[in-house]
Amino acid sequence: MARGQLDLGAARKKIVSFISSRAEKAEAEGAVLGLSGGVDSAVAAYLTVEALGSRRVAALIMPDFRVTPEGDVSDARQVAEELCVETRVIDIAPIHRAFMKGLEQNRLAEGNLRARIRMAFLYFYANSASRMVVGTGDRSEALLGYFTKYGDGGVDILPIGDLYKTEVRKMGEILGISRKITSKRSSPRLWPGQTAEGELGMNYNTIDEVLRLHVDQRKGIDEIAARLGVKVSEIRKITARVERTAHKRETPEVCRVH
Repeated sequence: MARGQLDLGAARKKIVSFISSRAEKAEAEGAVLGLSGGVDSAVAAYLTVEALGSRRVAALIMPDFRVTPEGDVSDARQVAEELCVETRVIDIAPIHRAFMKGLEQNRLAEGNLRARIRMAFLYFYANSASRMVVGTGDRSEALLGYFTKYGDGGVDILPIGDLYKTEVRKMGEILGISRKITSKRSSPRLWPGQTAEGELGMNYNTIDEVLRLHVDQRKGIDEIAARLGVKVSEIRKITARVERTAHKRETPEVCRVH
């Protein structure tokens, strides 16, 4: 079935079954995930609760209040309340400041550090309660390498990892998630004013079409540009990013000596 014709109802059932079976296989008591106030984490949370029940799911809301808009925290709280899951709000700013003492300022490195601090908290609470860490990344972010290695990429399972961003938004609508969240501009919130589309230089509707044609259908750059009415140079930026970030989608390479 072509990606554009994905049956989201069937996908929902598969994802719920996937989460349930992986928890059972791991003999996990439940799941822990991070809620950011964005569509990806909201959809992942709804599906995880559908699979395991609210009593077996815990959500961590981990803002850095120097960077994270209060509205994101409110939206994350709203999702947690709707799902009736155990919730903890942790301001990571003091820990981030402690790490940065004596280190040179670098916006990208500091932003990735925030993601890695959040990963550490997720695994602390997962280990403490014998639960697994549920990732909230989607297929668009994975293919673009638009995630932090050993940060938001450090998880046990990725239930929505085969859904493009536009499909995640549609899944959110099916699940009844607030339009305020499903239509929100995506951002990792690793520094003030950061938006995904601003960094990527293209909106997700177009990005997803490029990825479908390039990755799923193996179309050439010139053909993609002609179909979408986008400059070849812009298509090349996306395809080059897919190739450049391949290492982020793989386990560390081992040097074979035998």
